Amino acid sequence: MTTVNGPDGPQGTGLGLAPLDEGDLSVLAELRETVTRLDPCPAGLTERIGFALTVRALQAEVAELTRHPGALTRGDGDDEPDQATTVTFSTDSVSIMVTVTAGRDGTARVDGWITCEADEVELGRPDGGSERVEVQDGRFVFGSIACGPAYLVVHPRGERTVITPTFSI
Repeated sequence: MTTVNGPDGPQGTGLGLAPLDEGDLSVLAELRETVTRLDPCPAGLTERIGFALTVRALQAEVAELTRHPGALTRGDGDDEPDQATTVTFSTDSVSIMVTVTAGRDGTARVDGWITCEADEVELGRPDGGSERVEVQDGRFVFGSIACGPAYLVVHPRGERTVITPTFSI
């Protein structure tokens, strides 16, 4: 081990380096502020990391987004149509299509169709919350749900679990 004479006498750092002083700490603080300002952490990164870890833990198959067209539907007699977004996710064995229709009360309706045999579909949230609905003839509906980021989890009978990437409701 190397011993360095620092301001407080001999220091056994093992690296031959003096301990950090106030000037060093000031430079590091300025560097942290500069990096945070010029190259901030991407929005949602921690949620995506959590999602990736969950997928790995489940050893699930991740569905890929295959298309994202927007569609307009007729409103309730208003001049303004309601906005609906249709998203399709697919894997080698399963396709999942969902249409998200925004409600006027800040909630949304999610209508979905899957191409596999499954008893239920789970709508998960990055914060850990989730809801489950029954699948009937390949169709499922989440009635009035809060808007925000979500992902779907499907447990096909006899197949690996399928998880979609996070999408906005």
